[in-house]
Amino acid sequence: MSGGSFIYLSDGPLRQTGFSVEQMAPGGIERKESGAVTRADLVLAKGKVRGLVDRPSDSPTKHQALVSLLERVEALEQLVIDEGVRAAVYLGEREYSLQPRLRSAAIEIDFCFGDKDGYVGVRDIEEARRRYGQVRGPVGWNRLLLTDEIERRLFPERTLSSTEGLRLLPEDWLADGDDPLVRLRKVVHHLDDGALARTYADIAARLATVAQNNPTSQLRQLFEDALVLLGGHIRRRNSVRPTITDIARIGCEDPEVKEHLRTPIEMSRKLTPSALIDRYLNN
Repeated sequence: MSGGSFIYLSDGPLRQTGFSVEQMAPGGIERKESGAVTRADLVLAKGKVRGLVDRPSDSPTKHQALVSLLERVEALEQLVIDEGVRAAVYLGEREYSLQPRLRSAAIEIDFCFGDKDGYVGVRDIEEARRRYGQVRGPVGWNRLLLTDEIERRLFPERTLSSTEGLRLLPEDWLADGDDPLVRLRKVVHHLDDGALARTYADIAARLATVAQNNPTSQLRQLFEDALVLLGGHIRRRNSVRPTITDIARIGCEDPEVKEHLRTPIEMSRKLTPSALIDRYLNN
């Protein structure tokens, strides 16, 4: 598919070759024009790979892999020449239309953690979140925030459009008696999708902070039960889901919760996708 000065690649192996070529280019996938490789990039990569092919190797398998890569780079270069374009884009059109900062992150999500097909899918995002969630500190936290932003851009129908709006606070739904969730069970059917997601995010933030800080209270079990209830409704509706970014923003609106989330390090340690999202929403 031609885009005038560039061509969109449709062949899966050639897309993966484009990614490999860009990794060898100055700046790699962090450069401004990430997601596309030029004739100059291909010539540079061809020289590097040919040099590796010409070296003696003790591994026939690795040598053959380099030979195959060189053949694909040459094929991609010839395609660019034949089409008369400046560059070949190895991403899907939606992904390539993202601003450079998000485009670079989308490349990492798909080609490092996903299925390497040039498109960022829901499963790619979930796997990236799982990997980034294992990296403690600002680096992992910032990658999680970028992943959330990419999901909002590519899947607006799946994500919460705003953290502003109706949400239920614990004093609105916690009840005395044998069933503290009785009010929540009744009202959850009447919440719109956004209010349901925001209420979920509020409870998740409290579970990860206030409840964890007071292990002798019953709040932890109550909040876990509430997330099971709300998560089930969200899955059955196939409605919008809060991200870690939403949980952080909504949680920090409460002073007691915010006290536990003052820095990115604290957020990365306490707000983990596996514990607050995957456990209740990806079953």
